[in-house]
Amino acid sequence: MADKKTGILLLSHGSRLDDGEDVIKAYKEMYLEEFPDAIVEYGFMEIRKPGIPETIKKLTSENDLDKIIVVPVFVAHGLHTKRDIPQLLGIESDFEEDDHGHHHHHHHGHHHHHHHDHDDEEVEFDGEIILTDPLGIDKRMYEIIKDRVSDYL
Repeated sequence: MADKKTGILLLSHGSRLDDGEDVIKAYKEMYLEEFPDAIVEYGFMEIRKPGIPETIKKLTSENDLDKIIVVPVFVAHGLHTKRDIPQLLGIESDFEEDDHGHHHHHHHGHHHHHHHDHDDEEVEFDGEIILTDPLGIDKRMYEIIKDRVSDYL
């Protein structure tokens, strides 16, 4: 049942290549095919548009939402899902970075996650934002891995 007061944001990492967008867009379309009344959009954490604030703006400008459910379409938790995304969404994260970890993070030349191309605009939404777990460990993911391997056996 689609809930008229709930928006869904399918969140992709964001890449310079189009593949990621093709995938997340396909999931949005599959979702709408099954739940035609759902309020669902996709967005990107970095590099690509639309970013998180833009996507939330889009969801909320067209609908009077009480709640937004954000699903990170990532395989596992990482700094992004535990730290960066909660930060971008303006929600509490229980992630504590110790000095050593932090230090280490800044030495990766290719990891400038503190300066996205996205303007650091705040997410403007006074309802509830829920960030779900990523796809994680799931029998269905295992089935996909098995399919990938069996293609070449």
